[in-house]
Amino acid sequence: MAQQTKRMCTECSKEFLVIPQEATIYDEKKLPLPDQCPACRHKRRMALRNERALHRRICTTCGSPMLTTYAPDAPYAIECQKCFWKHVG
Repeated sequence: MAQQTKRMCTECSKEFLVIPQEATIYDEKKLPLPDQCPACRHKRRMALRNERALHRRICTTCGSPMLTTYAPDAPYAIECQKCFWKHVG
């Protein structure tokens, strides 16, 4: 079984530990041990996320205000949840 390993983060220069269970997974997959601490790895993953912007729109059926991911200049008819489910459900 792998041992606990102390590492130095290349991003923030803080010391972090790679626990035996984590080291075992890296060994099994033939991957190198991480160069960044868990916090910096998390920050890097979050930077790659596909964030969505919300826009204020008006339901094309009933005229009630709502939030949607569709921009105001999007060429789609946007319905609120209540109107949408009238057609679908």
